[in-house]
Amino acid sequence: MQQPRVETDAIGAGEGPQPAVPWSAWVTRQGWVRWSMYHVPQSWIQWWTTSSWRQPLQRVLWGLEGILYLLLALMLCHALFTTGSHLLSSLWSVVVAAWRHLLPAILLLVLSALPALLFAISFLLLFSTLLSLVGLLASMSHQGHAQDLD
Repeated sequence: MQQPRVETDAIGAGEGPQPAVPWSAWVTRQGWVRWSMYHVPQSWIQWWTTSSWRQPLQRVLWGLEGILYLLLALMLCHALFTTGSHLLSSLWSVVVAAWRHLLPAILLLVLSALPALLFAISFLLLFSTLLSLVGLLASMSHQGHAQDLD
């Protein structure tokens, strides 16, 4: 069985195995600032601190967001279409049987409602004609509003 490797300092005194540290501790310790000072080129830091890079980056991110929303919409349409086509293909016989029984009932309902609809339409036409005549007579009875057509 292999022994765990022990870290030792210059004189050989070991501290024993170190516990595993999660990566989030590196962010919270602010050690990344010191790391970036030595590993990130100065030109990159100057570019990062200038404000001119933010607007093109924001445009690119908005474009990517729009593309992702378009893809999401296309995927939803595809899912709805395929699901709907599967449902229609499996329920087609039910729809045909229901249509055969419902079509005569719908036609009978429409035909039985036709006399009532015709009566209502004729009553509305007569009522609007009477209102127009009353308005015409009322406007002709006032002397100031009457016009001489000669």
